[in-house]
Amino acid sequence: MVVLALAALHQFFVQTVIRPLNSSVGWWLEVLVYTLTGSIVAWWGLTYIARNADKQAETERELRRAFDELEDNHQKLLALDRYGQYIAAAPNEDEVYKVAVQAPTQLAGAQSATIVTFDEEKRTLNLAMAWGLSEDYAQSLRNHLDYDVSAERCRTCSVLHAHVDSDCPLFAGVAEQARTDGIHSLVCVPINTDQERVGVLTAYFPSADGPKEEQAYLLNILGGVIAFAVDSLRSRERQMEALHSLDNVSRSQQSLDALASQTLQVAMRGWKAQAGAIFLYLPEEERWISLAQEGLDGVTSARFAFAQTLAQEAFSQQSLILHPAMFGQPHELGSAAALPLITEGQSFGALFLGAHRQHGFSKQHSDLLQTIAHQISLAIRNAQLYAELQQTAMLRERYRLAREFHDGLAQTLGYLGLQIDRIERMFQKRQYDNLEREINETRQIVRSAYMDVREAIEGLRLRWDDPEQLARNLETYARDFARQANLDVTFTASSADLTAPSRISLQLLRIAQEALTNVRKHAQAQRVDVLVLRRGDELELRVADDGVGFSDAPRRNSGHRSYGLTSMRERAESIGGRLSVVTGPGQGSVITVTVPMPSAPAPDSFETSLSESLPMTS
Repeated sequence: MVVLALAALHQFFVQTVIRPLNSSVGWWLEVLVYTLTGSIVAWWGLTYIARNADKQAETERELRRAFDELEDNHQKLLALDRYGQYIAAAPNEDEVYKVAVQAPTQLAGAQSATIVTFDEEKRTLNLAMAWGLSEDYAQSLRNHLDYDVSAERCRTCSVLHAHVDSDCPLFAGVAEQARTDGIHSLVCVPINTDQERVGVLTAYFPSADGPKEEQAYLLNILGGVIAFAVDSLRSRERQMEALHSLDNVSRSQQSLDALASQTLQVAMRGWKAQAGAIFLYLPEEERWISLAQEGLDGVTSARFAFAQTLAQEAFSQQSLILHPAMFGQPHELGSAAALPLITEGQSFGALFLGAHRQHGFSKQHSDLLQTIAHQISLAIRNAQLYAELQQTAMLRERYRLAREFHDGLAQTLGYLGLQIDRIERMFQKRQYDNLEREINETRQIVRSAYMDVREAIEGLRLRWDDPEQLARNLETYARDFARQANLDVTFTASSADLTAPSRISLQLLRIAQEALTNVRKHAQAQRVDVLVLRRGDELELRVADDGVGFSDAPRRNSGHRSYGLTSMRERAESIGGRLSVVTGPGQGSVITVTVPMPSAPAPDSFETSLSESLPMTS
């Protein structure tokens, strides 16, 4: 349009001004006008072309940036999906935390991350897992959480992003150490189950701005995945614990009323039910009686009437009755289940369970609910046939041993069988060059299996004349371990005569045994430090190595370490203690157990280098 306008103006000027002059200079004037007009048109055209070229280049750059950002988000979503699959497949809570604590570095560019859980009894925070933090910072943070931070503040906190200079309880008191580590902000992702907030995933960033909006969104999704996995594992653990507890209860010699009350409490605890009852039908009298009940508000209440009606329905149909979601009912229950109590093909009563929450009972629980009802039926019918309650500690120890043998020795033997088949095939094919290497590898596996069995047998044979002498017994075991594993082991205690109650001492020795076994098998360490210290009213056991740390990528089969951590954590919790793990790629691992103890003065510490005082043998 501009060109046409200039052309029209040019012709108008020539026709109306120059040519009517009929002058000798008219031709030159016309050439001059053509030159001026052409220059203007050329300048405008080149400017237009250049401007459009710049716009096209900027558009291409924006498209490239958008594509790169889209590709980056796509990769992060794939990573989130991969982490989600590993978390969902995790066999226990420790494995969930071990995988989840690594995710923020890849999903949001975090420098490091921690998972903090709540100590329900002490109402304090526990550093359950740390990834990428320096050991000094991790130790400072753990001490800070143990003594200076109330769990209630983190349980109710709604501020997700905090600067290092803020009053955030995860920064206050350790801000200087955070700056030393190059950390200037954090983002907290609450881990909320249907019932409560069970912990916090914290990602640490070197910048004060923290993550981008889309990265924070990915972290929030990750928090939901962790919460679902933890809730499922805890629910499964409660239900399996209920089965074990019912098995124990059924072996005890108790009155029928006491046994019914105890089994009902176990079943309610397994499903976090707020109401429950065991009803028996007396055919001779053609009436029902409540053998045990909890949370039914009395026999005249709407809740009791609903429970009895549902129990009678399950009894008459001889099948499970489910109400997974109820709203606005007089009994104020959100979900309920009733099951017939049947032994030897005859129904003699019914079990009722009710919860305030929706979907507390669903079809996916059917098999386990029926198993619970069957166990209760057996317990009630055979209450007088069992001699005495088997020790819970013995059952747990057998479970741990079975789990460890299955995870260690059984898998090793299975692999050896495959290896022998492979060697046989190589021998038949006369692949002698590779045969020697395979035989050497098999020999190493056999030696490792022998060490596992030897440690397990020695662990079962462990006896102490005075089990309360914790420091002396632990030093003896560490000394033997240093000799057998050919490792540089240093033992430190706040006192050579440090003692603890037998129950605590034995569990700490077992934890140390498990931790040292993990070091030998997995850490590839050169040095191990074993410390047992008395800190006021707490006893602390720490096993630190300079090995490779945990893997920097999540794995489905992390095997011994997963179950080893679970075993150590169970032992710590059985004596009222807490276990925390600090690790990272290439920075070794630190296992710390803190147990409450009566206050006592702590004498001067002593340290022994076991590798220097003993001849090392292979």
